[in-house]
Amino acid sequence: MPPSEPRPTGSDRRGRITALAIAFLALLLMLWIGREDVPGLSTVWTGLTGSTTESAGTGNPELDACLAQRVGDVDQMRADGVINDSQYDTFRGRAVSFCEAQFPPSQ
Repeated sequence: MPPSEPRPTGSDRRGRITALAIAFLALLLMLWIGREDVPGLSTVWTGLTGSTTESAGTGNPELDACLAQRVGDVDQMRADGVINDSQYDTFRGRAVSFCEAQFPPSQ
């Protein structure tokens, strides 16, 4: 009769669950810390919270002008019915990303 493998004990399971929880919390912490730098995450974050960082002015007049133009165009597209509300966040996020790539915000 071959030797059977030992069954995991309760403490083994607790240890594995604890390790998994710590890894998950570490991932959440990394995403939270880098929420402005992770591509695509800032768009999702803005869509979930409804908050914007560029509306207060960025300190870069070229960026402010680009944001006013591009985001204004997206707002007009939504008002004209060209895009729907679910597409608006995506288009707005792309407009913001485009402007920030051309004219990086001053830190």
